[in-house]
Amino acid sequence: MNALSTREKTIVVTGIAMLFVFLVVQFVFFPLMDRKKELKRILTIEQDALHQMTALQNQYSSLTRDMGGQQALMADRSPQFTLFSFLDSRAEASGIKKNIDYMRPFSQTAEDGSFQISKVRLKLKNLYLNDFMEFLKQVETSGNGVHVVSISLARTGEKDNMLEAVLETQTLMPGEAP
Repeated sequence: MNALSTREKTIVVTGIAMLFVFLVVQFVFFPLMDRKKELKRILTIEQDALHQMTALQNQYSSLTRDMGGQQALMADRSPQFTLFSFLDSRAEASGIKKNIDYMRPFSQTAEDGSFQISKVRLKLKNLYLNDFMEFLKQVETSGNGVHVVSISLARTGEKDNMLEAVLETQTLMPGEAP
C-alpha cells in the first residue's frame, strides 16, 4: 500500500469503506428491518386472536349466566307448560288466532342431554302490524323464557297494509327429548 499514491490510497480506502457500509446495510440493517416487519405482522395476528378469545370468553360467560336464568324460569313454570299451547293462548289473547296459517312444533336435545330445546315455527297471514306487535310483546315479556329466534315479514293485501309473518320461537324444557 506504500507504493500507491495518496490519491490511489484515498480511492482504495473509500472503496473499502463503501464495501463495508454496503455489507452492513445488506447483512445487518435489511434483515433487522425484515424481522421488525415480521414481528409487527405476528403481533397483529396475535392481537386479533386475543380479541377473538376475549369475545368468545364473554359470550361463554353470558351464555352460562343465561342458562342459570333459564333454569330459574323453568322452575317457575307450570309442569304442564308447552311452547305450542303457550303460543296458542298468546295468539288468542292478542286477537290473532284466526290469522294463524300453521304452527309446527319440533324439538332437539341440548348437547349435554339435560335439556330439550322446544321450538315452534308459526305462520301468520293477513294481520295488521299493531296486532302482530301486541302478540310479540306478549310472547317476549311473558316471563316464561320464550324467545323469538327469527322473524320474516312480507306485505300482503290489496293496499299492502297487511302482513304475512313467519316466526320461530324457542324455549328450554327440562329432561330428554321424546
